Amino acid sequence: MDSPDQDFLKVYKPLHVPHKYDAGASLQDNVVFALAHLEYATAPQVAAKMDEFEPQTDKATHLQQTREVLEGLFNKGRIKGDDEAERQYNLSKIITQNSGKADPLF
Repeated sequence: MDSPDQDFLKVYKPLHVPHKYDAGASLQDNVVFALAHLEYATAPQVAAKMDEFEPQTDKATHLQQTREVLEGLFNKGRIKGDDEAERQYNLSKIITQNSGKADPLF
């Protein structure tokens, strides 16, 4: 029997970013990979990247599916986005190393 915490973690677990595009992977994994590749992008830009990886799929299908995945992840708070008419999404990845040192605790 699952506890309420386990149910929550199933839905809101940390987002996995694949290290490569895989046609056999889930749609969400491939959309997240495309977004990570672009860093900051709108749904049409991510759909265009998906079309580069998978040209046999119709562009309109890529756009519809990409919008659904990105909006779903955004609505759950798993990715970030701005409040513009055509939302620009990002994964909030830290891309530069910290340059300082931590102060000693004691």
